Amino acid sequence: MAATVAALGAQMSPHRAAYRLTLASSKEGSRVTGVVGAMNFAWNDVCRGWTTEQRFQIRFLYSEADDQEMTTSYTTWEAKDGSVYRFNVRKQTTGQPDEEMKGVATLSGEDGGVAHFEKPKPQDVQLAPGTVFPTAHTLLLIDQARHGDAPVYVRPVFDGSEAEEAGPVSAVIGKAKPLAKDAIVVAALHKDKAWPVHLAFFPNDEQQALPDYDTAMMLMDNGIVQSMLIDYGDFKVRAELMALEPLPKPAC
Repeated sequence: MAATVAALGAQMSPHRAAYRLTLASSKEGSRVTGVVGAMNFAWNDVCRGWTTEQRFQIRFLYSEADDQEMTTSYTTWEAKDGSVYRFNVRKQTTGQPDEEMKGVATLSGEDGGVAHFEKPKPQDVQLAPGTVFPTAHTLLLIDQARHGDAPVYVRPVFDGSEAEEAGPVSAVIGKAKPLAKDAIVVAALHKDKAWPVHLAFFPNDEQQALPDYDTAMMLMDNGIVQSMLIDYGDFKVRAELMALEPLPKPAC
């Protein structure tokens, strides 16, 4: 798998993207009446690995309670052979520090591995065989989409956002579709089509049959997400691409 991931990564496009977050829909009885927010994402090639920087800031408007603002920031480094992942995840609620996850995770091929957390407290978490890190997971999804031989793809994915073993992520990959006429495009990053990909994020608990949440996105084969719909159960949040720019590739 390491060789496959490294080869696929060469085709990825370093980029920075900005998304607007809004309420797409809510079920009857939902307490959430509105959503206002933004997500900024940057993916870089740094020769021996990939880095990501993501900031997710969202305000939930409630019918019978005060508004609540949540901010989550990810800073990560992932080795191109998929063996090492360094992460720092910070969460704030209404401007107050809520939680911080920091550490390094290692994998030994398909045999699993271990995540060493420095924060919120020193501890080790075992990673099951077959676990992958986020960029490797995206690359494998693109590979599956290109070949079209596995419309359903399941892998445990560890991103460091929780101090627990990676839960399974189930992916359903549809047939490629042309980009929408009003899609944000940049010449250096332009692609004619994208795949609809539905991801369901399950907890690491065999007793729970339903996912914690799921997302539906349009994924291009250079790693850029054109749009996303996040389903939290009683309401859905739309992430709409507002700005996109290429980032330079390193001279390794």
